[in-house]
This record gives sequence, structure tokens and C-alpha cells, in this order.
Amino acid sequence: MPSPFRGTTAFVTGASRGIGAALARGLAARGTRLVLSARRVGALEAVAAPLLEQGAAIEFLPADLARPDAPARIVDELETRGIVVDHLVNNAGWSGHGRTWEMPPAHLAGVQQVNGTAPMELAARLLPGMLLRRRGGILNIASTAAFQGLPWTAAYGASKAFLVSWSEALHVELRGTGVRCTVVCPGPVATPFFAANHFPGQPPAWLMVSPVSVAAFALRAYERNRSLAITGLLARLAAWATRLSPRALSARVAEGYARPGGVGRVPTGPPPDGVP
Repeated sequence: MPSPFRGTTAFVTGASRGIGAALARGLAARGTRLVLSARRVGALEAVAAPLLEQGAAIEFLPADLARPDAPARIVDELETRGIVVDHLVNNAGWSGHGRTWEMPPAHLAGVQQVNGTAPMELAARLLPGMLLRRRGGILNIASTAAFQGLPWTAAYGASKAFLVSWSEALHVELRGTGVRCTVVCPGPVATPFFAANHFPGQPPAWLMVSPVSVAAFALRAYERNRSLAITGLLARLAAWATRLSPRALSARVAEGYARPGGVGRVPTGPPPDGVP
């Protein structure tokens, strides 16, 4: 099967660390021109430095996806630079930890904006060009948090459920167009996610997978034009088990994942870069 990536351009959000950085490396290895985005250019430059030495073509487009006007600004800047995006990789994410009524309303709105609204708007703005060229597509990084209510990080789980539902529908809408959509749901990943979002603890090391393995899995799933792909046997079993149990029970069981050690802390600053 020929690669959909060689000689094309990918725009990657949340590319400054974790899964986003690993996706950038995987795409560069496939001969893809990269446009990397996060809030801090310095962090993107650190990711790009070894890739540039290897001959990769990379540009930076810093943006804060928590801003409602960010998608429009991003697409305007791409057009100003004359960059044609073939693949949109929606990887950036935000969470936080705490009970819903303890969270500032602006924070809850920001979680949905970064994790759900911005990916959908970026896709809506970039898809017409992809459809005209009959190539490319959307790769969305969601989470197994999408498959049940997730107490103590409820907005995050809900935003990822939104991302999965929309992605699956978009995959069907795009059939026969030459354009694809894949959503990938990792379980716990060994990234700065838990510390950056003020979780009081994190899952045991044996349960977590590396961002490199998630990125490789995601790119393979996209190359095969899969609709939904869940990383790892344990994550797949856990996700599918939620379909066999009452939703209220699934949410109660999930509380043990999101509340490992007591009362959480509400983030007071902007979303961390590149944390899905």
C-alpha cells in the first residue's frame, strides 16, 4: 500500500512534546513536510532541531487553541504563507483535575475548545481544499476517556467523547472522496499529561504506553484509513467493556482512574503545550 504521506504536508497541533513530538518524528521519517504548532516556538524548535539536521522540511506556526479565534487565524496564516495542508493532525489537548463545580467556567469552556471545537473548526476550514485535491485527511488523537463518564476530569472525558463521535461520522461522510478521517484512542500514555494537568497521581508504569508507540500506531491506522483505533489490548478491552455495562456503573468504576489520591487541583494557567 503506497504511503499517503510522502511528498505531502501535515499540520500538527500540540507538537512540542509527548505524542505530538513523536508524530512529528514519524511523519518526517515518511517524507512529510511539517508545519508544527504549539504555544511556545522554543519548544517546537527543540523538537525540530534533530529532524532539520536529517533534512526534514519544517515550519512553525505558534497558536493557542484555547482562543476561539485560533482556527481562523491559523488557516489565514497558512494561506498567507502559501502552505497547502494535506493532513491535519489534531493532537493538542487540555484537561485539569477536580470536581466540576470547583472548576472555573472559563477553564471548562477551554477544555472543550482545545479538545473538540478547535479540531472540528480546523477540519471544516481545511477539508474543502483536501476534497478538491482528492487526497489527505484528518487524524484525531482522542483517548479511552471517551468511552465513559470520567469523574474528576469530566470535561476532558466529555470532550474526547465528542471528538470520537464526530470523527466516526466524518469518516463515513468522506467515503469515496479520496480523503480520510481516523480517530485514535490511547489509554494512559507516559507523557507530562498527569503532572501538567494537576492529577494527584498517575497510573502504574506497567499500564502506560510510550508516546512513540502511540504515534507509530496512529500513523499506521491512518495509512489504513481506519475509522476508530484503540491502542493496546488492555485499552481495547477496557473500552469495549464499557459497552457491555450500564453507563452509570462505568462512570463509577472510572472514578478510580481519575481520582487516585484525593482532591485534585484546578489549573490556574493556560493549557500545557502538546499534552493530549
